[in-house]
Amino acid sequence: MNRRRRYLPIGLLTASLIFGSVTAASPAGAADPALVWAPCTAASLSEGGFECARLTVPRDRREPAAGTFSLSLVRHRSTGTPGERIGAMVFNPGGPGGSGLSAMSTVWGSVASEEVKRHFDLVTWDPRGVGDSKPALEGCDGPFPVRPTVGRVDWAKVTRDFAARLSTVNAACQKANAAIIDHLGTVENVRDLDRIRAALGDSALTYWGMSYGTRIGYVYAATFPGRTRAIVLDGSIDPASTLLSLSEGGAAPDQAYGAWADAYPASAARLAAVLSVLNRRTVRLPDGTRLDRWTVRDLVFGNVAQQDAYATLAQVADAFHGAIFGTEEERQQSGLVAAQFARFQRDQPNSNAGGAFSVVNCLDYLKWPTLAQATAAVRDQVRLGPAYGGTLAASYSVMCSGLSVTPDPVPVITGDGPQVPVLVLGASRDGSTIQSWTGRMSRAFPRSRTVTYTGGQHVTWGFAGSACVDAVADAYVTTLALPAMDVGCPNTVVPQQ
Repeated sequence: MNRRRRYLPIGLLTASLIFGSVTAASPAGAADPALVWAPCTAASLSEGGFECARLTVPRDRREPAAGTFSLSLVRHRSTGTPGERIGAMVFNPGGPGGSGLSAMSTVWGSVASEEVKRHFDLVTWDPRGVGDSKPALEGCDGPFPVRPTVGRVDWAKVTRDFAARLSTVNAACQKANAAIIDHLGTVENVRDLDRIRAALGDSALTYWGMSYGTRIGYVYAATFPGRTRAIVLDGSIDPASTLLSLSEGGAAPDQAYGAWADAYPASAARLAAVLSVLNRRTVRLPDGTRLDRWTVRDLVFGNVAQQDAYATLAQVADAFHGAIFGTEEERQQSGLVAAQFARFQRDQPNSNAGGAFSVVNCLDYLKWPTLAQATAAVRDQVRLGPAYGGTLAASYSVMCSGLSVTPDPVPVITGDGPQVPVLVLGASRDGSTIQSWTGRMSRAFPRSRTVTYTGGQHVTWGFAGSACVDAVADAYVTTLALPAMDVGCPNTVVPQQ
């Protein structure tokens, strides 16, 4: 769900075949204001041709007098000639709570293909309540579950205790952000996306949704089927989901771990030895801190869904191994590196509980799990993902603890849905959104085609380094041509000795 990507600052009935860009009407029927673009001033965007703008949108689509949000947008103009330009392609990097502005320089600089850049302005935004959009949530960082440092884990107790702890955090977040917290759900974000489309001057939307961004994408297609041009859903959320069933993704990092371990077998063996020790005792590092198994697991399993983190994760495993098993000199040298990795992890909030993640998900679904249901879901995910399934499922299943927001539920698709010809991208061992969710998204759009990458990469277009995936996606957004059949693409990772 959340891309958990710390190296990149990581969701009915005809498709329009419009290739040009013309002025379009806003959802309310009145003309949207033109966007005023100017060079970006943020450090990460101040060079490279990025332009920023703001768009004012209603805080509540049903109450025009309820106030507004000021959305922060960024774009990079297409590199092609005016005749080659098709329009804008808007993307959302995931979350809920992901910042488009934080992702933009990486997506433009090293992810988007030259083909895409030639034909499209690339555009993204910080969703309402997030990042540079105003007002934004404040004081809402989520904690990690408290798990015993050694020995057997009583996951029922961990879940109960985490629900109580998160309840305090979420209640404080809601009190501090009372004026906006009921207005941050996906249904409102979809209306914002349509206003962005109209303000960009495109009659129909070209959209790339990553992870949670696929929920925005499928709801947009269901809400505005006549305003879609090309929709790419990459690393899909289940369109038939309930809040409880989101916990099915708990075991995903365990599945992706196997893909990393296959690529770095020596480092994986060292990591197994490290965890074998840390399951019995903590280890003192040169800076005086105690290394425990959860710091290691949170760091490794929180990033294993991204192939560009593989080499760093090997360094992590090797450093922790050296700190425990090396000679006296190696323990000192490796221990200093291990301490840096450990400090980095301990400074991270839980990106899968609290904040916009909890708020948006709890607005999007009507029924919230009971504690008994949450505990059962955690037990199931521990069985399927013994290394990390319990941690992630606990975060997912009790995320609404302490909140009293009024749900603004998204539509769910349990059978055949919109006849919009979307492209669905997924991975066989996706480390964040499981493959069965990709299958359900494919079934929800009968005219869709699916490209499955064989590996653990979460969000594959441009991120997996797969010419196979990229060729299909590039062709679809530029020509609207889908493959005749679903496509399978091989893993691109070169195994290390």
